[in-house]
Amino acid sequence: MAKSLLETFASLDPALKHTLADIDNSRQLALAALELAETQAGIDRLSAEHIVACLESAGVTIKKLSITRSLSGARGLISSRKEEGETFYKIMTKGKREIETILSGNKLSVVRIEKDQPRTARLELQEIFKNLTGEVRICDPYYGVRSLDALDFVPDKCTVKFLTVNAADSARKLSGAVKDFKKERPKVELRIADRSAGIHDRYVVTNSGLILLGHGLKDIGGKESFIISIEKTLAPDLIKSTIRGFDSKWATASVI
Repeated sequence: MAKSLLETFASLDPALKHTLADIDNSRQLALAALELAETQAGIDRLSAEHIVACLESAGVTIKKLSITRSLSGARGLISSRKEEGETFYKIMTKGKREIETILSGNKLSVVRIEKDQPRTARLELQEIFKNLTGEVRICDPYYGVRSLDALDFVPDKCTVKFLTVNAADSARKLSGAVKDFKKERPKVELRIADRSAGIHDRYVVTNSGLILLGHGLKDIGGKESFIISIEKTLAPDLIKSTIRGFDSKWATASVI
């Protein structure tokens, strides 16, 4: 199987992975894998073994026998054909109809961050940030050296605008760290706004969604908090207004 297919499933949005994990119907789980392989990776036929491997890459376990048994009675939902003695499956329109509501139903996800578990919290944050794409706007009232570490979780290909107000570390400590960071992450721009800008909330916004952060990037995991991810389709007007508000403050902020 192409490595890129397994990578595609491994890098699925965390909310979508949770959706897959919550599907307790073997047929629907197989249909979901077929649909995602086609829409996310452009591969329209998979064997039962491939389906198992893809789901495993997404953190979901199922037996090959469960797949073959469930798809054997999925008449009209899939098509199948033999290739060198192995059966390959392709999802049909009826199958897409059955699974699309389940796959598109999770527009909002919530991750609870435990108190005094900073390492676990940063791993959770990394899992969320690694799936960001396009232009990423991040607002966090306080920043420090560990904020830069968190920004490294965002893929290199993204353009990042980080807007803050207050420095939590000494100027001497931050100066060298920021200089080194800029050398390796030229597509990340840091700006500091005046306190009169009224920046209090912590969030990440892109053209595809909004992430609300209950705690700052520099010390996430120090207290109990939540990370709430909202897809654009759930609140398009909220996404647009948040971007406008960010851009307005960004325009008057000073480069760090």
